Amino acid sequence: MTLRVSKPSFNIREKINEMDGVIPREKMPAGSIIQVVQGKLTTQTESTAGVGTNVDVGLYASMSPHFKDSKVLVELDSFPCRVRGSGTSFVIMLQRKFGWNGTWRDHIATGEYTQYVTGHDEFNDGFNYMDSPGTTDVVYYRITPYKVGGSSNIAYNHNAGGGRGAYNYATLTLMEIKS
Repeated sequence: MTLRVSKPSFNIREKINEMDGVIPREKMPAGSIIQVVQGKLTTQTESTAGVGTNVDVGLYASMSPHFKDSKVLVELDSFPCRVRGSGTSFVIMLQRKFGWNGTWRDHIATGEYTQYVTGHDEFNDGFNYMDSPGTTDVVYYRITPYKVGGSSNIAYNHNAGGGRGAYNYATLTLMEIKS
């Protein structure tokens, strides 16, 4: 015995238009980007901080995920840094806290950057990191580089003032991705 089931055809564009072009977050498939937030840093920080001291350069972003099981893709786009003398090294740290009154915690760190060649080595780095905050409360992220060794100054977000005809800015982008 053969059973035939048929459904009337429909135009997907018409169905989306019926919803005013808006698909509810709850109905979006896994892997969909739910929201995007970006923090931008346009100033340079010249740091004399000692070894192991986190430097707050002012690059922040925050979001409240819509679902507890959402992932957050964290992207540091470009972060130009210049070491002002020999024998100095640093790392770039991503810190995270939950809620306004939460405590900043070191979350991930990039590789170590060391001045080897000249007294003015320049580095430009970024990273992508997939986080699983497990909450719908606001989650804050910030970049806090710190010196690992040496005594020279480090210019974070170097050349932000427009030397050599360029104005640098660094961005920290957060993307909520539905699981």
